[in-house]
Amino acid sequence: MNNRTKHPAQSYQRLTLFAIALMVLVGALIVILDWRQARQLAGNINWLLLMAALGFVAISYVCASASVVVMLRVFGVELDRNYLLRVGFISVVLENLIAHPVGLSLRLLTLGRNGVSNGKTMASSLLLSYFKNLIFFALVPLSLIYIIFSYPLFLGGLIIVSTISIILILAIIVATIIIFSKRIRTFILNLLGHLWRRLTHRSIDVSLAQFGNAMTEGIADLRHRPKIQLSLAALILADVAATIITLGLCFIALGVPIHAGALIVGFNFGITLTVISFIPGDVGVQETSMAGVFALFGVPFSHGVLVAILFRVLYYFVPFIFSLGFYWGIVRKAGKD
Repeated sequence: MNNRTKHPAQSYQRLTLFAIALMVLVGALIVILDWRQARQLAGNINWLLLMAALGFVAISYVCASASVVVMLRVFGVELDRNYLLRVGFISVVLENLIAHPVGLSLRLLTLGRNGVSNGKTMASSLLLSYFKNLIFFALVPLSLIYIIFSYPLFLGGLIIVSTISIILILAIIVATIIIFSKRIRTFILNLLGHLWRRLTHRSIDVSLAQFGNAMTEGIADLRHRPKIQLSLAALILADVAATIITLGLCFIALGVPIHAGALIVGFNFGITLTVISFIPGDVGVQETSMAGVFALFGVPFSHGVLVAILFRVLYYFVPFIFSLGFYWGIVRKAGKD
């Protein structure tokens, strides 16, 4: 009997260790692939401003990690705060550097070992992602208005920007309806369960039901806790604001002039396009999209690319390298469990 109970635990332990090692390896490969371009920036940077930018990077990640903890608390996860902060920080780093599902996978593995149901982990992560993307997508119509009234774009550019804006606005409307309407969310989950059974001949109805119940309970709890709502809003807004300031300091550090409105527009479209990108690590997508939008406002494309590369180094590479020191604690804990 003991062998039967130990075997699943040992298998889960090996899976956790392997998954964490794989995540670190993929992140390292992305850093290495872009490092050649990053080295070209070394001789053209104002290092004092670079340090200031790193300070805002730290603020952004601290706020993002804290928002993970606050949202987990909403869903009833009462694990040690410092441990949750470490898990939140590493998962946010992986989300930014590689992809959102990778960060979610790490939370599922680490929190699952501590008795947190997958439904709660997934529901809290998706709800937090929704709120953060809501801020990004809310900037889309504001960005479009700024472009229309501040810069005379050619017809093709205006059509492209308008189309992207409409798609993103529709996406956030659909997401809002699914998240906050229990009836529609249940219908979608039942449909997904039916499709999964048809394709795989296996049932995931129990997991989907747990996720749906966790989401319903979490949203209901959040609605009755205005202080938590304010805390989450403040953390998410501070995270986004610190990120935008980091990008602005990258422009200044490289001596590239940029208007505040153009900075927000370029950041907005650069980030939102990476959200819908299917390229691991968004390699090249963010740099190209940001540089392309900045070019509409008179920033030479080559300068926009350099700024975007510097931003990637500061906001993605440096936190990843820093996070390597936290993996050992998680791996050691997984080995002891």
